[in-house]
Amino acid sequence: MSTPLDGHERRADGSLAEQEGGKAEREAMSLKLYLHAFWHAIAFLTRIPVPKQLDPAAWRHSSPLYPVVGVVLGGVLACVALLLEDRLPPFVLAMLLVTLWVYLTGGLHLDGLMDTADGFGSHRPRERVLEIMKDSRVGGMGVLAAVLLLGNKAMVLAHLHGTELWLGLLMATVWGRAVMLVALYAFPYARADGLAQTLRTRPVWYQLWPLVLALPALFLLKGALLISVLACWMLIATAKRKIGGLTGDVYGALCELAEVTFLLGCLLA
Repeated sequence: MSTPLDGHERRADGSLAEQEGGKAEREAMSLKLYLHAFWHAIAFLTRIPVPKQLDPAAWRHSSPLYPVVGVVLGGVLACVALLLEDRLPPFVLAMLLVTLWVYLTGGLHLDGLMDTADGFGSHRPRERVLEIMKDSRVGGMGVLAAVLLLGNKAMVLAHLHGTELWLGLLMATVWGRAVMLVALYAFPYARADGLAQTLRTRPVWYQLWPLVLALPALFLLKGALLISVLACWMLIATAKRKIGGLTGDVYGALCELAEVTFLLGCLLA
């Protein structure tokens, strides 16, 4: 025999099931969103193929995953180093790794380095510097910066061996993108608009969680980290003095500088 209370219980059970179902659906949507955000980060920072149909809204959530992209890149480079270290001369392997490194990133950060070098090396007023950095053409200072950076990266890699080599590759790629992430939120943006402005949408603590997770591993290479931090701070200070903040090109330059100085620190440690 049913009672009026039975109906309330059924409605309560149904409401609870509906709430649980809604929660599960939201969790699934959240997981899907961040999966798409990861693919956005991969597509933006590398040439690695990604699914074609991505949620445009996930783009705004992609920047915290930049260090994770570093894990992917570093993992590929470390695997190549492990497989070929005993089969190739050190300088041949180093050039191969640098070539693969540039290919996998599409030269994105290297382009930022060249534009930054052209702009800062021009010794022009702020607005003119920003115009030079936005110009797609590369000047003499940019070419010089790229040659020196790639040459130094190859030379350092040629003198790293075994664990130092593969761990250095892995941590350098993570650290370079962690530096970009910190710079994105910790320092002012020099332009009124720009692609980076669409990524500055979350609290700083939320965006920096990958760096916090990476700190224990980075601490093991604290000598390398200290050298890299100092070099990156000098570039940031220069950018603030010359153009009043950072731009997308400066972020790319920071990534390249962080990577090569981290590897240098591994060699000196």
